[in-house]
Amino acid sequence: MKGPGLRRWRMAPALIAPGIFLLLLSGCPFSSEHPLSDPASALPEKALVGQWRMQDPDTGEWHTLSILPFDEHQMVAVTVEDDRGKVSGFRLFVTAVGPERFLNLRELGTSDPAWFFARFEVDQDHLRLQIVDDTLFEKRSFASAAELTAFVRAHLSDPRLYAAEDEKPSVATLERVAAQP
Repeated sequence: MKGPGLRRWRMAPALIAPGIFLLLLSGCPFSSEHPLSDPASALPEKALVGQWRMQDPDTGEWHTLSILPFDEHQMVAVTVEDDRGKVSGFRLFVTAVGPERFLNLRELGTSDPAWFFARFEVDQDHLRLQIVDDTLFEKRSFASAAELTAFVRAHLSDPRLYAAEDEKPSVATLERVAAQP
């Protein structure tokens, strides 16, 4: 689904190749030219910092995601594709929308300025990610991050924020390997 201010998930090959977000593929992730908030107002989420892993349900192979602080507002996530040694990096920061927390994600090293979003929860040694789907956003454009955030806030209880009506939401659960000091 493509409309003003949104694009199909063009970063999928780089993000998926390492296998970390394999479960997030089943839907159509929403992308925007705007993040949900100004990165300068974000604070790194200390509970996210560390190494996380997820097992590929098809191959049984384990894939690792490392999340590190970048500056006083943002973090960086890095994955390594084992068979080719390709490194993929992502700029990320947290935005609270009502009671929910979302990751704003942008792939590093590409010319695509798209932002993607995933609701997240950290529960002890597990990181649960749920990608924001494009179902509710068809033919909508947002002039600012504030407009986009207001739309998301108004639809937090709508299951279509995470999947089309006939689809199951994509959820990935990663387990903590090691925390960063």
